Amino acid sequence: MLRKYMSVILFFVISFFALQSQSDSSLWRYIGGEGRGVAAVNNELYQEECGSCHFAYQPGLLPARSWNRLMSRQELTNHFGEDIAFDDQPIFNSLMSYIMNNAADKSNYKRSRKIMRSLRMNDTPIRVSDTPYIIRKHREIPERLIVQQEVGSIANCEACHRSADTGSFDDDNVR
Repeated sequence: MLRKYMSVILFFVISFFALQSQSDSSLWRYIGGEGRGVAAVNNELYQEECGSCHFAYQPGLLPARSWNRLMSRQELTNHFGEDIAFDDQPIFNSLMSYIMNNAADKSNYKRSRKIMRSLRMNDTPIRVSDTPYIIRKHREIPERLIVQQEVGSIANCEACHRSADTGSFDDDNVR
């Protein structure tokens, strides 16, 4: 009898996991995923170098190819209007190693996997706010809330996500 219903059972199991992969509260974290958000920044040098000017975006918010582009000499000499090129090669190498090893395409964290699924093969955004996943998650927020002085743009994660620094961008922690 089990054999008779095996294709129906298999269909429901596959459908369940397909829907779970699109959900923000998937069972994946209980059966092997590392967590719902992204890995928190756990590198003192990265926090010091990047976090001294702006929110230290977790490497799991962009794929390695994006970080590679963002950390190129050309991008660093014009890093969103600032010249932040590194003269100290060991510091640069250490930062690159941390970023590359923790990028979204190397992560098992749920939000990192969703960011990767939202990107086409050759997409190389240099802004977290330009990833299709992040755009989709913020599309229902009225523009007037985003542009207000306390927020400014969706790139200002900490303005709304109280636990952004821990890698948690859960809707339940939005102010």
